[in-house]
Amino acid sequence: MKIITAKKSKKSIKDGANQIAILIVEDDQDLRESLATALRDEGYHVIWAQDADEAIVSVKAHKVNIVFMDICLPDMNGVEVYKAIKKIQPTATTVMMTGFFVQDLVNAAISAGAYDILYKPFTMDDILKMIKKITS
Repeated sequence: MKIITAKKSKKSIKDGANQIAILIVEDDQDLRESLATALRDEGYHVIWAQDADEAIVSVKAHKVNIVFMDICLPDMNGVEVYKAIKKIQPTATTVMMTGFFVQDLVNAAISAGAYDILYKPFTMDDILKMIKKITS
């Protein structure tokens, strides 16, 4: 688990971004780190986890508003992790991310209450639009 705090800037204070905590759960290190860095640069408080265990530890230790989670994790599928997170922090909004169209998992995620699905590859603009949609 790694925590990246927001840089203080007029933009983040104005937009309220520094008040939003985002958890990224992604086993691909390059994607996880680039997404975390880009969100931090936008002024968000970012926590990341590389697997289910770290994600659960993270939500027990930190209040999060939004979770971006890979639907296919090495130790547990994202839907099961989502259900565990929802028990700990029921108000956190979760967006599932996937590079594969796994219909059963996508359906299970939506049925369980995931906010939306982002299909890889996505752009930073897609992430920012999703955050704006969630926080509006």
